[in-house]
Amino acid sequence: MSPYDELQRLHAEIRTRLDELEALTARPEPPMQVLSAVRLALTRASRARTMLLERLYPELIARAGEQERTALDALREGAQHDRFASTRHISSWTIREITTRWDEYRDASRTMRAAMRERIGREASTVYPLLAEAGTAGAEVRPDRAY
Repeated sequence: MSPYDELQRLHAEIRTRLDELEALTARPEPPMQVLSAVRLALTRASRARTMLLERLYPELIARAGEQERTALDALREGAQHDRFASTRHISSWTIREITTRWDEYRDASRTMRAAMRERIGREASTVYPLLAEAGTAGAEVRPDRAY
Protein backbone atom coordinates (compact mmCIF):
# COMPACT_ATOMS: atom_id res chain seq x y z
CA MET A 1 0.00 0.00 0.00
CA SER A 2 1.33 3.42 -0.87
CA PRO A 3 1.98 6.02 1.85
CA TYR A 4 -0.81 8.10 0.31
CA ASP A 5 -3.27 5.20 0.50
CA GLU A 6 -2.12 4.24 3.99
CA LEU A 7 -2.53 7.78 5.30
CA GLN A 8 -5.99 8.00 3.74
CA ARG A 9 -6.88 4.64 5.31
CA LEU A 10 -5.68 5.76 8.74
CA HIS A 11 -7.52 9.07 8.45
CA ALA A 12 -10.71 7.19 7.54
CA GLU A 13 -10.21 4.81 10.47
CA ILE A 14 -9.74 7.72 12.87
CA ARG A 15 -12.83 9.50 11.51
CA THR A 16 -14.85 6.30 11.96
CA ARG A 17 -13.69 5.95 15.57
CA LEU A 18 -14.44 9.63 16.23
CA ASP A 19 -17.95 9.12 14.84
CA GLU A 20 -18.39 6.10 17.10
CA LEU A 21 -17.22 8.11 20.12
CA GLU A 22 -19.64 10.86 19.20
CA ALA A 23 -22.52 8.39 19.12
CA LEU A 24 -21.47 6.77 22.40
CA THR A 25 -21.09 10.06 24.22
CA ALA A 26 -24.58 11.06 23.12
CA ARG A 27 -25.97 8.35 25.39
CA PRO A 28 -27.30 9.35 28.80
CA GLU A 29 -25.15 6.72 30.58
CA PRO A 30 -21.58 5.63 29.79
CA PRO A 31 -21.40 2.38 27.77
CA MET A 32 -18.03 1.54 29.30
CA GLN A 33 -17.18 -1.75 27.58
CA VAL A 34 -17.82 -0.40 24.09
CA LEU A 35 -16.37 3.00 24.93
CA SER A 36 -13.10 1.47 26.12
CA ALA A 37 -12.77 -0.58 22.94
CA VAL A 38 -13.40 2.43 20.71
CA ARG A 39 -10.93 4.58 22.65
CA LEU A 40 -8.29 1.86 22.28
CA ALA A 41 -8.94 1.49 18.53
CA LEU A 42 -8.72 5.27 18.13
CA THR A 43 -5.44 5.41 20.02
CA ARG A 44 -3.94 2.65 17.88
CA ALA A 45 -5.00 4.26 14.61
CA SER A 46 -3.74 7.65 15.75
CA ARG A 47 -0.36 6.19 16.75
CA ALA A 48 -0.03 4.40 13.42
CA ARG A 49 -0.78 7.68 11.63
CA THR A 50 1.80 9.53 13.71
CA MET A 51 4.46 6.89 13.01
CA LEU A 52 3.71 6.99 9.27
CA LEU A 53 3.92 10.78 9.17
CA GLU A 54 7.20 10.77 11.10
CA ARG A 55 8.66 8.44 8.46
CA LEU A 56 7.34 10.64 5.65
CA TYR A 57 8.30 14.09 6.94
CA PRO A 58 12.04 14.06 6.11
CA GLU A 59 11.59 13.39 2.40
CA LEU A 60 8.55 15.62 2.09
CA ILE A 61 10.36 18.49 3.79
CA ALA A 62 13.41 17.97 1.56
CA ARG A 63 11.27 18.20 -1.58
CA ALA A 64 8.83 20.88 -0.44
CA GLY A 65 8.90 24.52 -1.35
CA GLU A 66 9.17 27.15 1.36
CA GLN A 67 5.42 27.46 1.94
CA GLU A 68 4.94 23.69 2.12
CA ARG A 69 7.95 23.33 4.45
CA THR A 70 6.42 25.89 6.77
CA ALA A 71 3.14 23.95 6.79
CA LEU A 72 4.94 20.64 7.37
CA ASP A 73 7.01 22.13 10.18
CA ALA A 74 3.82 23.43 11.78
CA LEU A 75 2.21 20.00 11.50
CA ARG A 76 5.25 18.34 13.02
CA GLU A 77 5.47 20.80 15.90
CA GLY A 78 1.73 20.63 16.46
CA ALA A 79 1.95 16.85 16.64
CA GLN A 80 4.05 17.09 19.79
CA HIS A 81 1.47 19.32 21.45
CA ASP A 82 -1.36 17.08 20.26
CA ARG A 83 0.34 13.93 21.60
CA PHE A 84 0.79 15.60 24.98
CA ALA A 85 -2.86 16.72 25.04
CA SER A 86 -4.03 13.27 24.01
CA THR A 87 -1.90 11.53 26.62
CA ARG A 88 -3.17 13.93 29.29
CA HIS A 89 -6.78 13.34 28.18
CA ILE A 90 -6.45 9.55 28.16
CA SER A 91 -4.67 9.41 31.51
CA SER A 92 -7.10 11.86 33.14
CA TRP A 93 -10.19 10.10 31.89
CA THR A 94 -9.88 6.66 33.42
CA ILE A 95 -12.84 4.30 33.48
CA ARG A 96 -13.61 5.41 37.02
CA GLU A 97 -13.47 9.10 36.10
CA ILE A 98 -15.63 8.61 33.04
CA THR A 99 -18.21 6.67 35.04
CA THR A 100 -18.41 9.21 37.84
CA ARG A 101 -18.12 12.35 35.70
CA TRP A 102 -19.90 11.31 32.53
CA ASP A 103 -21.19 14.75 31.56
CA GLU A 104 -17.74 16.32 31.99
CA TYR A 105 -16.17 13.51 29.99
CA ARG A 106 -18.66 14.08 27.20
CA ASP A 107 -17.57 17.73 27.01
CA ALA A 108 -13.88 16.83 27.12
CA SER A 109 -14.37 14.17 24.46
CA ARG A 110 -16.19 16.65 22.21
CA THR A 111 -13.24 19.04 22.48
CA MET A 112 -10.69 16.30 21.70
CA ARG A 113 -12.74 14.99 18.77
CA ALA A 114 -12.95 18.45 17.25
CA ALA A 115 -9.18 18.93 17.62
CA MET A 116 -8.49 15.55 16.01
CA ARG A 117 -10.81 16.26 13.09
CA GLU A 118 -9.16 19.64 12.55
CA ARG A 119 -5.70 18.04 12.65
CA ILE A 120 -6.66 15.36 10.13
CA GLY A 121 -8.00 18.06 7.83
CA ARG A 122 -4.71 19.98 8.02
CA GLU A 123 -2.73 16.79 7.41
CA ALA A 124 -4.84 15.91 4.38
CA SER A 125 -4.64 19.37 2.84
CA THR A 126 -0.88 19.59 3.41
CA VAL A 127 0.46 16.06 3.03
CA TYR A 128 -1.75 14.46 0.36
CA PRO A 129 -0.71 16.89 -2.41
CA LEU A 130 2.97 16.52 -1.46
CA LEU A 131 2.75 12.74 -1.54
CA ALA A 132 1.13 12.89 -4.96
CA GLU A 133 3.78 15.34 -6.25
CA ALA A 134 6.64 13.33 -4.77
CA GLY A 135 5.50 10.21 -6.57
CA THR A 136 5.08 8.28 -3.33
CA ALA A 137 1.36 7.89 -3.97
CA GLY A 138 2.13 4.58 -5.69
CA ALA A 139 5.03 3.43 -3.52
CA GLU A 140 4.59 0.85 -0.81
CA VAL A 141 4.75 1.70 2.90
CA ARG A 142 7.71 -0.06 4.44
CA PRO A 143 8.30 0.29 8.17
CA ASP A 144 12.07 0.25 7.76
CA ARG A 145 12.20 2.86 5.02
CA ALA A 146 11.96 6.61 5.44
CA TYR A 147 10.13 8.29 2.59
